[in-house]
Amino acid sequence: MKRKRNLYSSITYEDIRRVYQKQIRVNTKNKIKIRKFEDFYSIDLARVKRIIDDKNYIPSKYNIFLIKEPKYRIIMSQNISDELINYVIAEKVLLPVLDKCLIDTNVATRISRGTHFGIKRLKKYLREMKGDVYAFKVDISKYFYNINHDILFELLKRKIKDKDALDILFKIISSTDKDYINREINFLKSKELEKIEKMNISDKMRDKKINDVLNIPIYKKGQGVTDWKYD
Repeated sequence: MKRKRNLYSSITYEDIRRVYQKQIRVNTKNKIKIRKFEDFYSIDLARVKRIIDDKNYIPSKYNIFLIKEPKYRIIMSQNISDELINYVIAEKVLLPVLDKCLIDTNVATRISRGTHFGIKRLKKYLREMKGDVYAFKVDISKYFYNINHDILFELLKRKIKDKDALDILFKIISSTDKDYINREINFLKSKELEKIEKMNISDKMRDKKINDVLNIPIYKKGQGVTDWKYD
């Protein structure tokens, strides 16, 4: 497969508007963020287009917070403009390149290949199979925290030959390799441990909560991309 060119330059204002309406506006749970963005809707969309055109995108700081249900997890939220740029780049740069590389039964967040598509395929294969059928269920522990960004970026460079597209992908991928992120995660963990110590609960429950908090991952130092060279 030849490396794809001219991906970044194909992004239009209409692409940005459509992605906002079909993805960001529908899927963002924080409606206050949506209302603030739409107070100056056309101006904000034009500003995102100008950032892309000027090739000067700088990811904003993440809003990092801790949730407790159904389990302890760190959530890293972006502002609407950053989310919009991420979605646009995914649709206009990553999808045209990577979607064709995936097998037909890969149904993870793909257009026209969602849950219902996966269920239909599973039923089809089950009808065709004879004898005993076994299922293998696996989960990769702390997946996003353990991805080696240098390897990831090198793999993308094998598929993409577009300096501007690679440059913004580099910025997005390396946006989690900032010192403040692990500092904030560790701060949230320490505050939660203090709260747990003061709870009127059994020792067994306290130990479980403490263990759950201690197991909240941080990003491995050095996982982020430090530099890249265009080939």
